[in-house]
Amino acid sequence: MGQLDASIVTLAFPAMAAHFHADPEWISLSYLITLVALLVPMGRIADRVGRKIVYIYGFALFTGASVACVYAPGFDALIAARIAQAVGAAMLQANSVALVTTAVAPEERRKALGVQAAAQAAGLAAGPLLGGYLTENHGWQAVFAINVPIGIIAMIAGHYLLPRTKTARDKGKPTWKVLPGLLGVLLTYAVLFAPMTLLPFTMEQPLAHIGLTVAALPLGFAIAATLLSRPGIRTGALITAVALLMPVPQVVQLVVVGIGLGIIAPACTKRVMGALPEGSAGVGSGLVNVARGLGTALGVAVATLLIHTFQ
Repeated sequence: MGQLDASIVTLAFPAMAAHFHADPEWISLSYLITLVALLVPMGRIADRVGRKIVYIYGFALFTGASVACVYAPGFDALIAARIAQAVGAAMLQANSVALVTTAVAPEERRKALGVQAAAQAAGLAAGPLLGGYLTENHGWQAVFAINVPIGIIAMIAGHYLLPRTKTARDKGKPTWKVLPGLLGVLLTYAVLFAPMTLLPFTMEQPLAHIGLTVAALPLGFAIAATLLSRPGIRTGALITAVALLMPVPQVVQLVVVGIGLGIIAPACTKRVMGALPEGSAGVGSGLVNVARGLGTALGVAVATLLIHTFQ
């Protein structure tokens, strides 16, 4: 749901810009900046008080803030609701990787993290598809309303399915060994998000067609993250680089780039989580998602710069 919300609004940017007569990029950037700032603190809180309770309350806040976005009377109110959404998203994302990491055996961790990354990529892929359809047929408000039923189902499922956890505080601190993995995650998400922000402004086609094209990138990411657990970071980087040079249709190119990125991201995440003790899994999860958020913000910022430069 967090990644769905991050990507679904990009297709609604032109409609929201026309409605509010304001710069729509702040709808995304306000969310991302708040999210990045709170991920590590929320991870530390979850390590102390329990991941289940923080996770479920995160869904509650995110869902309520989504309702506020739908009924926002002005641009400032929408930004305030987006910031509230980001607080809830931080409570969710600071726990997601930690919940997966502590639930599986070390030898299964790479595959499990791939599934988690694929779930995020599925949200990214569904965002442009749903965003185009909902904006054209139901207005920009619908891109926020879609979160409400998902959030309600998730709160109920989380209450019954997630174990109540509370990990003893570990005195160990993250070391420099996590930095290469975090940098890899950051760059992966920057490359993933830049074209997803740029394409809706550069393609002169119906929103539904644009959504299908944009979704090709996270679709390739989800396929690789779920099915390709053996290839390493170098293989993923090579596939991504070759894809950018391939003389093929844009959709095919985006799928192959997504496959390369889908190999890199889980491998980098595993490297980060493997360098931390279990008692700091929440902090590690927060750090991974800080890198994801910074990478996403970097991708959005670069795409925005290009849009304003060449329009």
